[in-house]
Amino acid sequence: MLRAFLSRIQELGVTKELPAHLVKQVRFCNSTALAAFLFATIFILIELPLIIEDQVSSSREAIIISMRMLGAISLLLPLRLSAKYHYGAARALLIILSVAVLIFQSMLYAHHAPAHLFFFPVIAAVLAMFSKSETGPARMLLGVCTLGFITSLILRHVDRPLVPVQSTKVLLVMDLATSLGALALAFVIAHSLRTATERAEKQVIEEQEKSDRLLLNILPGSIAKRLKEDPDVIADGFNEATVLFADLVGFTPLTEKMNPKEVITLMDKIFSCFDNLSEQFGLEKIKTIGDAYMLAGGLPEPTTDHADAVAKMALAMLDEISKFTTSTGLPLQVRIGMASGPLVAGVIGRKKFIYDLWGDTVNTASRMESHGVEGRIQVSESTWTRLRHEYDFTERGTIEIKGKGKMRTWFLDGTKKT
Repeated sequence: MLRAFLSRIQELGVTKELPAHLVKQVRFCNSTALAAFLFATIFILIELPLIIEDQVSSSREAIIISMRMLGAISLLLPLRLSAKYHYGAARALLIILSVAVLIFQSMLYAHHAPAHLFFFPVIAAVLAMFSKSETGPARMLLGVCTLGFITSLILRHVDRPLVPVQSTKVLLVMDLATSLGALALAFVIAHSLRTATERAEKQVIEEQEKSDRLLLNILPGSIAKRLKEDPDVIADGFNEATVLFADLVGFTPLTEKMNPKEVITLMDKIFSCFDNLSEQFGLEKIKTIGDAYMLAGGLPEPTTDHADAVAKMALAMLDEISKFTTSTGLPLQVRIGMASGPLVAGVIGRKKFIYDLWGDTVNTASRMESHGVEGRIQVSESTWTRLRHEYDFTERGTIEIKGKGKMRTWFLDGTKKT
């Protein structure tokens, strides 16, 4: 319960919109304000027996005790300001109040209580709570601390403090209490700063991991790793690879009868299914363009069974679209084209990366799809040559391919029956 309470105090004023560096400063300010209040309260309890000694008049006792209690309570005001999102005012007020409380402490006991020692953790708090962009306020508050420190040193040499202390044992206790208190406060501030720093570092790591996951969603794992290690141009040549293009036939007129959310939901279901299949067969999704889907086998890590893996993928895509048609009642069809051969792969872009493919093999695979037949997988001669012993094909014959001329093509029907 105590830990939960302290955590709530520390989080006062912290919102999701706050920048990470300001979150650290607000938490540190809140923790330091609470620690300062607790230390001031403890010292009041220690001092009460001295203040109410006979040699101090009752009226002055009341004034001194009231001012000490008011000073301690005032150290909670920065928490109120933090809760109201006045972050700069909260931090500045905490330092100013701390200096005022320490000066009053010096006025009360002079050299009997070395209050000047507390200025060292207060100065450390200023440096921790203000970033480099806030040099103006930081310098001003460091100046306030310096003046307070000098004032406290001067007050140490006052011959007649407001609360005189005669007992040697009491003097020893006060000296030890003040010195140990200053050390303890410095420890609390250092601990709060370390905790805030660890949180900030953890947040940075989490953001880095999130960034890495996003990068892996865009680029192949090995390519993402290479890009992080060396952001130079990434371009690779492959002597052997197989490229597949798939297009949802008639999807555009179908979307005219659906609202945008239904369109996106349907596309997401279909392409997510294709993504799962590409992962299952060890293939690399390259991109989607509207209602078209592109993938490749044999890259970025070269493999010898790329054509076989892509063929299995293509057949599985036909099966999945058939299942979607049955389950949704929508007249979905897919047209698929495949080609095998050499190509170039690489990353383009500096702000928005894309891993893409170039070469005649890519163009041929695209033409196999665009000149294909819905519900069928059309392959080039290069792919047919690699798969003819393991798969059944129906020869389509020689057809005119835009930009390529006449080409022999085949329809992939399935694996050979044993």
